[in-house]
Amino acid sequence: MHKKLPNTFREIVGHQYRGESITQDCVLLVDHFPYYEIDYNQSRAALCKKHYAQNMLVDNCIDPDSTTWIYDSYMYVDTTKNNIYIPSFTLNIDGYENSDPVKLDRKYKFICLNNKPRLHRILASSWIHKNFTPDEYYYTANFNIKEDGISEHLNFVDAIGPGLPRKVKNLIVGAAGAATATASIFKDTFYPFASDSVFSIVNEVSFFEHACHLSEKTLWAILGYNIPIVSGYAMATYMERIGFDMFTDIVDYSSEFIKDPFLRTQRLLNDNLEVLKNAHDVLTPEILERLEHNSSFLQRTDINKQCTTLLNSSKMLAKLDEIMYNNEYMQSYQGYR
Repeated sequence: MHKKLPNTFREIVGHQYRGESITQDCVLLVDHFPYYEIDYNQSRAALCKKHYAQNMLVDNCIDPDSTTWIYDSYMYVDTTKNNIYIPSFTLNIDGYENSDPVKLDRKYKFICLNNKPRLHRILASSWIHKNFTPDEYYYTANFNIKEDGISEHLNFVDAIGPGLPRKVKNLIVGAAGAATATASIFKDTFYPFASDSVFSIVNEVSFFEHACHLSEKTLWAILGYNIPIVSGYAMATYMERIGFDMFTDIVDYSSEFIKDPFLRTQRLLNDNLEVLKNAHDVLTPEILERLEHNSSFLQRTDINKQCTTLLNSSKMLAKLDEIMYNNEYMQSYQGYR
């Protein structure tokens, strides 16, 4: 029997946080960390020095080492202690249904879906433009160099490639305008292209922080029967820990613990250039079975509970039970089901 304990609790939505002092002893972070504004007039070295392992919440917390941090979209964070991970694998795929058979023959070597122009998405987009022709891949982005006001990124892009692919406008309006990236948006808009692609290059949110963030981008790669190539610190390790097949016999994830995010992004892409070039030689009946297993595993009814159990120590699971007992909001919170 848990005891009722005094507890101060705060929910912080990452993109809404503006640096207010954190005095509570238990913090729930919704979605990704808040980010410091980037000064693009600085050099890459200066940006790295300032932003490496950034954590605005720790910087503004009275006692970060004693605070319990609950993450609803991260599987690993190395800048805080007392971490509890409760990522929701169902939030963006509720109601998803698909009876289509997995394809052996596919049109595209890979798919790459991008929204906001974060640095690693700019770098990846430039790298794609440099190494592939448009008929080899399916690509979307809600940004494009000068006409969208991001020419300040070019000093980082030029080091990897000559520019960005053109964005696909007519297929991303629904996703861009939606409050949440839903299962129906994926199924109706992106699934036809995902299921016709061998790999998915996924540029998750995390860049400067030493953490791996999970969003619909990775989940959609799994539902699309793609072999995932996912950026993010320690991403492959923690996806495998909870039971997903990251195809490390095919995809080279040796760069995942590189702390320089520019180098980590570049290495992940370059280390897998040849396998992407030869993507149409990769799929076999055995690989298709593994892709189907990933999709079925993701759609398990107990997936959230399974992942919470595997991502947390017994000590922190007991702490989570204590918090749940004492906090009515957490009892109903959608990230913990």
